[in-house]
Formats: sequence, C-alpha cells, structure tokens
Amino acid sequence: MGKPVIGVMPQYSEKDTRLMIGENFFYAIAKAGGIPVLLPLFSPVEDVKESLDRFDGFLYPGGPDINPLIFGEDAHSQCGNILPARDTLELALFPAISCLGKPVFGICRGIQVMNVALGGTLYQDIATQNAVTQRNIGHYQKAGDAVLTHSVDVEKGTLLYEIVGKERLFVNSFHHQSCKELGAGMAVNATAADGVVEAVALKNHKFFLGVQWHPEHLYEVSEDMAKIWNAFVGSCKSR
Repeated sequence: MGKPVIGVMPQYSEKDTRLMIGENFFYAIAKAGGIPVLLPLFSPVEDVKESLDRFDGFLYPGGPDINPLIFGEDAHSQCGNILPARDTLELALFPAISCLGKPVFGICRGIQVMNVALGGTLYQDIATQNAVTQRNIGHYQKAGDAVLTHSVDVEKGTLLYEIVGKERLFVNSFHHQSCKELGAGMAVNATAADGVVEAVALKNHKFFLGVQWHPEHLYEVSEDMAKIWNAFVGSCKSR
C-alpha cells in the first residue's frame, strides 16, 4: 500500500488573491507519512466532490471566522474577517466527506467548521460572550507559534485520550472563537481550565477529530502533537 493522500482545504490571501497553505501543515503530514494535496477553492463544488474518493483523509486548517448567519446568528461586534468562498467549499464538501467515512482532522477554524456542519454553534468572541472565561486564559497568545502557553484537560475514554494517553496537554493558542453548542454526535475531548472547548470528536467514527490549538507548529517540539499527526495519517493509511 502506498502513502495515504490527504486532501487539504485551501487557505486564501485576499490581499494577494492567492490560494495558499501554511507550510507546516504540509511538513507535519509528510513527516507522519502522508502526501498532502491542496484542494481548489474556486472550482465548482460538484467538480471537487467528484475527486473526493481519490483521497484517504481530509484536513480542515485554520483561517477566518465562519459567517455566523450559517448557524443562525447575526454577526457580533467582535466577529472577524469572513471569507464566503471557504465557508461554501468546506461546508458543501462536508456531507460528501462524511458519507465516505474517511478520517477528518480539523484545526482551529477547522474544529469550528466541523461543529457548525453538524448543526452546532460558536461563541463568536469568547472574551465577551463566554461567562466561564473569567480565569482570563490567553487564548490568543502573543508568544511565537511553537511556544506552549496553556494546558488543556483531556477526557478519559475519548479519541484524544486514546491517542496521547494522558489527561493533560500543553498547547499553543491563536483563536478568539470556540465551540458553543455541539453538533449532532460530537463529544468534548478536551477543555481549557476556563471551560473553553479545546477538542471534539465524532462518536463512533474511527478518526474525526478537531482541536482548537495549532499542532502544525508543534509536531517537532511536542511528542504529544507528533502523536496526533501520526494517529491522523496512520488512520488514513489503514483504510
């Protein structure tokens, strides 16, 4: 069996009008034994759907805020930039990917897309909307990308616990939104000390994991993060 091919949802630079992806996503997948391939953003969605069975797994990376109208809310004053093309592509492909039953890994915006796609909602700005954040944890750190700045508590018996084998992880953090009401079938896998949801997984699915931090910057500095990448790509290999 050859290396698994991972379809990566594209990021986009509006300033340069360029499709793009942070290089560390590709490095992390390759280091774990996979072949990353960037999906198109502006091609007809139906055309992209026809290509999905060629991939062994899918990565939903970080990016701008999801349009809150999608989950039934007006935009909050602190809602950030919205890129409708990404909302359209990622949410339109989700049902087809789910039907294929292939591994899915979501990071930052990715965990939020996965939750909204399954009918969940988001805190559009956790600092002003989530009352449990009074412990004032820095969810948008000023430190560098690969610096670990806060802990998350991992629930026993979850997919994430099965992967890392411990009840506490240390992570980086670059987000101002988070999951609120969970989508159908989703289960919390980890939370921050202030109650913010940091990881979710879909019940009864081999690998369907979303994390709120950025493990693409940590695969070389954290054994725990390397385990997550290896588990994702490994689940794609075993299909």
